[in-house]
Amino acid sequence: MKNFKRITTVLVVLFSITAGITFNSCNKYEEGPSFSLLSATKRITGTWELTETLLNDEVVDVNDMLDMFGEMPMDTSMSEFEFDISEITVNSVMLTFEKSGAGNLAVSISYMMFPFTQNESMTWTFDDDKENVSITVMGDVQTFEIIRLTNKELWLRRVETTGGVTNTTIMKAEKEED
Repeated sequence: MKNFKRITTVLVVLFSITAGITFNSCNKYEEGPSFSLLSATKRITGTWELTETLLNDEVVDVNDMLDMFGEMPMDTSMSEFEFDISEITVNSVMLTFEKSGAGNLAVSISYMMFPFTQNESMTWTFDDDKENVSITVMGDVQTFEIIRLTNKELWLRRVETTGGVTNTTIMKAEKEED
């Protein structure tokens, strides 16, 4: 009977230590989750819609930040056509991450009530610790810190200093249903 109690006590202690190490090591992202049975690759794979953008902790409308996505080439066959950039409305921004590391960036916009979508192929990779994701679109590499990655929410942070001014951008996205 004493051996059974001793074995039980040892097993409970070992289980507690193992569970503590496991749960602490799984909380790699600042905003969670604290535990997931799905790998980071399985969670990020899919199509995400940008739902909120914060610049220096202030919610901003993506329409006020068109240059945030970099320059997109314009069709030069219409060079005599001039337009007012203030007439462009961003309707949605979608990112698709495929398991292979390929993907797509789709920016759906309207210009003077005429909708169209700009699609660009992209590639993506995690760093070794899966704490950052690098996204390459049109040869431009942007690296983001992952601050939340569940199977339904993706929050990315980018800190950038230009001309002595530091800006922190946080983009929050929700996964589309399969």
